[in-house]
Amino acid sequence: MPLPAVLQAGEELLAAYDGRASAEENWEERTGVARGRLADDGTFGPLAAEPEPPIGSPYPPHGLRYLTLAPAGGRHRIYYEATRADGAHELRTELLG
Repeated sequence: MPLPAVLQAGEELLAAYDGRASAEENWEERTGVARGRLADDGTFGPLAAEPEPPIGSPYPPHGLRYLTLAPAGGRHRIYYEATRADGAHELRTELLG
């Protein structure tokens, strides 16, 4: 499974992945979140999906996809596509930390 965004915070890894439940959700997929730990040799083992449902837009049908991270002056900026209140999609960005 592709991981479009992985953020390392110390020994913890946080990864985003395509969280759609089926092929029918292809146009309104949501983003799943998984956590893992970095091993001493720099590798990581299995990631565990968060028990919560995948994250999505607050607007039906709740699409949130293509999440990616970019470094931004010691912080990170996330970019993603989300469903708007009118049902169309838009590219959004947020500065983390």
